[in-house]
Amino acid sequence: MLRKPETTAWIILLLSFVAFLALVIGIPLLSRWYFRNATYPLQVIIQPRGGVVGIQEKGRGDVTLLGDLRDVPTQSRIVLSSADAEAFLLFYVPTRPDIPVGTLQLYGETEVTFLSARTPRFESYSDLPHRLSLHVNTSRELRVNVGGDDDRPSDLQLQTPHGNLQLSEGSYTLAVDQERTEIAVRQGQARIPDPDEAGVALLLNSLQRVELTTTGLSDIRAGGQRNILRNGSFVQSLDPHWAIYTLAKERPDQSDGEARRPDDREVVIFDRSGTGHIELGITQRLNRDVRGAESLYVTALLKVDNQSVPVCGANGTECPIMLRVTYLDTLGGLHEWLQGFYFLTGPYLDVCSISICESQPQHIQIPQSAWFAYTSPDLIELFMERNLEPATIVSVDVYASGHTFNSEVDDVALLLED
Repeated sequence: MLRKPETTAWIILLLSFVAFLALVIGIPLLSRWYFRNATYPLQVIIQPRGGVVGIQEKGRGDVTLLGDLRDVPTQSRIVLSSADAEAFLLFYVPTRPDIPVGTLQLYGETEVTFLSARTPRFESYSDLPHRLSLHVNTSRELRVNVGGDDDRPSDLQLQTPHGNLQLSEGSYTLAVDQERTEIAVRQGQARIPDPDEAGVALLLNSLQRVELTTTGLSDIRAGGQRNILRNGSFVQSLDPHWAIYTLAKERPDQSDGEARRPDDREVVIFDRSGTGHIELGITQRLNRDVRGAESLYVTALLKVDNQSVPVCGANGTECPIMLRVTYLDTLGGLHEWLQGFYFLTGPYLDVCSISICESQPQHIQIPQSAWFAYTSPDLIELFMERNLEPATIVSVDVYASGHTFNSEVDDVALLLED
C-alpha cells in the first residue's frame, strides 16, 4: 500500500527542519571550535655555543656538525657529544621572531629529540597556550625557561626514560641518564607522573626537587641552600630592600634612563637611550657574615633586548646587564666578584682585564630577547682560589652599563649553604 502523500511531505519537512537546525547550530559551534583549536608550527632555532654540536634531521641520515644557528625540523635529533658542548634551543612565534616563547640551554653530553611546537593560528580567538614537546634521552645539564613576554602562556611536555613531565611557565633544571631523571624547579610548577598510581600526577613547586628512577620516585625535597637576598623575585616594590642608583654619568645633558619594576610584572627593567657612559642599577646592602659557609652561588634570570655598545665595551665594563657581589675578606680587605652578559658582537674582547675588574670576568654572550638562566660557580671556592677567605657579603648589585640599553632581570638569588 502506498504511503499517503501528506505523510511523506511531513517527513521531508521534519527532516529538512532538523537539517536546518543542525546547520544553524553546528556551523557556529564547529567554526568556534576551529578558531579556538587550529594551530600552526612555531619556528625552532638551534644556536651552538661551543664544543661539538650536531643535528640529525628528522632522525634520519648522518649527524651534521653545526657551526652557526639554523632551523630545526620536527623529529630532529640534537646531539651534544663533548663535555664542553653548549647550545641554545629557541622557540619563536613566526610573526614575532624577536622574542622566544621558550628557551632550552643544553650543556655537556646531551641528546634531545624535538617532537613538536605549535601555537594557535587565530590568536585573538584562542586561549590555548603555546605547546612544546621534546624527548630527552640523556643530558648532563638542561636548563629550561618556559614562557616569554607575550600574554599567552607556554606549556612544555618533556619525555624522559623515566616518565613524562609537564612544565608550566617558569625555570627548571634537569639531569637525565639511563638510571635517573632529576628535576629541580627554580620557579614555576612541574607535573610529574606518580609511579604508584597510573594516570595520577604529582605537583612539584618552586624551590623543590625530585629524582625519578626505574624503581620509583625519591622524596620531594627543598634545596639545601638558603637565599639570603630579600625580594629577589621582585614580587613586591623595590623599596625598602633594593635602592636604585646611577654612577659615572659621562654627559650631563644626556638621559639618566630608569630602573623600574612595572606594576603588572615581577621584573626589574633597565632602560636608557643616549650617548656617553652611565651605570644604572639596583643594590641591596647585606653585611652578612659568611665565615664557615660551605658554598655560595648567585643565580638570576636575565634578558637583553637592546644594546648599542658591542660586547661589553673596550674595557669590558659596559655590559647591558651585570651582576656584582662586594665582600670583605677576613683581613678587612674589600673585594668584588663581577659577571656581565651581552648579545651584540663586535671588535672587543669579552674579558674585563683592567684593574677595576678585580676578578677579571669573562662575560657571557646570550641570545637577544631570550630569558637566560644563570648560575654562578661556587663563589666561596673562587674566592679561596685567590687566597681570599670571605668574611662578610657587603652588597649585591644588578645593573646595566653602557650608552643605550634595554635589559631585564628576575628571580635574583644569593644561595648560601652553611
